[in-house]
Amino acid sequence: MRPFEYGCVVKGDVFCPRPEIETVLVNNMQSGQNTVVVGERRMGKTSLIMSAFSKTHRCRLLYADLLNIRTITDFCDRVASAASRMGKGHTFLQRTLTFLARLRPTITVDPHNGMPVVSVDSYLAERESSFEDIIAMIEKFSEKERVVVVFDEFQEILKLDNPEQALATLRSKIQFLSETCFVYSGSVRRDMVRIFVDYKSPFYKSAATLNVGPIDDDCFAEFLQRRFAVGGRKASKAFLLKVLDTANRISGDVQQLCDAILTESDGNGELSESDLRNGIARVLKQEAASFELQTENLTRYQMKALQGVAKFGGRNVFSAEFITRSGLSSAPTAKRALEKLIALGIIYHHEGEYKIFNPFLKEWIRGYNE
Repeated sequence: MRPFEYGCVVKGDVFCPRPEIETVLVNNMQSGQNTVVVGERRMGKTSLIMSAFSKTHRCRLLYADLLNIRTITDFCDRVASAASRMGKGHTFLQRTLTFLARLRPTITVDPHNGMPVVSVDSYLAERESSFEDIIAMIEKFSEKERVVVVFDEFQEILKLDNPEQALATLRSKIQFLSETCFVYSGSVRRDMVRIFVDYKSPFYKSAATLNVGPIDDDCFAEFLQRRFAVGGRKASKAFLLKVLDTANRISGDVQQLCDAILTESDGNGELSESDLRNGIARVLKQEAASFELQTENLTRYQMKALQGVAKFGGRNVFSAEFITRSGLSSAPTAKRALEKLIALGIIYHHEGEYKIFNPFLKEWIRGYNE
């Protein structure tokens, strides 16, 4: 096992504990309190949820990743496949097929991991009533033991053709499942607010909210020091604070940068500024093709707005100074450009500030690509 892991669910020694919020989540799962887990991408939400679940007693996990669902059939397929993998052997697969018989499920095998993939008849599934079959299936599983249902990237439900009706149908059924705990995880804050905070939404105040932000600097620095020591490196707290600043304290990005630093350093003595620069250069080289793809279709003003946020910050983006320094023509032009960048998932707006999701894209935009 490498000292640092990223891009996957991390556990064991490579997971940096968050005892306070993890305790809250464990208690909610154990008691059946539905919970909304909100945090930016790569902040470690899924790893936190999995770590919390591992500490529950007499609970069964149904984890469904809803990323990129576009139809009701997609939703049903993801949840059905997750249900079939709730335990070892064929028991849960057989029960899933039985409980969803009305949707005519079929089975294939994922060629990458050998796990069963359950698909339902698209003609039958493309009705809001199919949500009722899915929730009824979950209710049946919950009759023998508490089931913790995790809907990861839950905001993707808004991309269905009739999201409000979908949410209303789901909510009308979920509210009666007192023996089941639902955890709704999401990385697009404004969409999760629309679902759980907007009083017009069917899910308004239907779950407790748990915000997953940056890990405390002292705790994270101590954790990173231990991981670098495993790799035969020494890292001062001052050095690690610069690492955290560079990666914007996003857990997955911090681990990616630390892995790059570890790879680029020679292991003799304490890590230095040059090791940090080499680590950043390595990450940017790894990500360059992705960054080029993300930005190649941006208009001139969208690119200027992105460069402005990267170089000058995202708080006073409509001021005359920002407009001039960024080369934008006016505040309305800046507003349109920023709204498009949000729609593309490149930046987000939180607490009065526009921020770039990927801190390494920010570094790349600031001049590493020149």
